[in-house]
Amino acid sequence: MLIALCSAKGAPGVTTSGLGLALSWPRSVVLAELDPAGGDVLAGYGRGEVPAGGLADLELAARRGGLARHLETRLLRLDGEGQRRLLPGLADPAIARHVNWDRLATVLASVEDGAVDVVADCGRLRAEHFPAAVVHRAAAVVLVTGSTLRAVRAGTQAIAELREKDGRAGVLAGLVVGPGEPYGEREIGEALGVAVIGSLPRDPKSAAVLSDGAPAGRLFAQSALLRAARTVAARLVEFAAAHESRLTPPPATSVLASETTVGGGRVR
Repeated sequence: MLIALCSAKGAPGVTTSGLGLALSWPRSVVLAELDPAGGDVLAGYGRGEVPAGGLADLELAARRGGLARHLETRLLRLDGEGQRRLLPGLADPAIARHVNWDRLATVLASVEDGAVDVVADCGRLRAEHFPAAVVHRAAAVVLVTGSTLRAVRAGTQAIAELREKDGRAGVLAGLVVGPGEPYGEREIGEALGVAVIGSLPRDPKSAAVLSDGAPAGRLFAQSALLRAARTVAARLVEFAAAHESRLTPPPATSVLASETTVGGGRVR
């Protein structure tokens, strides 16, 4: 099941939100960094210890045939069990123009015949080389937004654009970062005209673990951010599953986990 995260503009925290959701996901998941502006998880959460590769290497390997069979070697573990994995994003944004998003979308929508979910961080909606094919193929498209007047206004424009381009309004949802600044989930949902699946609180200490590789501490898993992420992740799985039947499933693809691990920002 493929789920796309994107933003209207600015920096509402799509990557941090996506990583928090992946670490809290109730079943096997791959976090795919598809932002054409480049990937940030390894530089932050991974503390820069993993060599560049991921999406760029995958695109090069795919030209030699069999994108699906190359995917397994580009996934890094986010936990010891390999239930949560990462497809690192581009180190050089200039490579985005060469990525075959249509081909990639087909593979990501059918990881292990749908037994593994994929949360795709697609970045800013109007960015050059935005992975529109991934958004079109997704079972759910989630707009990550702040709760300020400026953020909500940009969000309403983005939702209208997504509806116009994609024509699948039912799969659209909102995720609020920092509710109450000043608007809440209900008000934002009414303004956007879509369901708001939940919100993630402003939790600078925990967010720094995800965005900058700060020490997690033993209570990190019980932080306000991770507790909220678990709730949102569970709701998002249900929301996407309810709409997935509207899509025509692609051919089954088998993907296995790689041996590399990124845990607490470190590779083991």
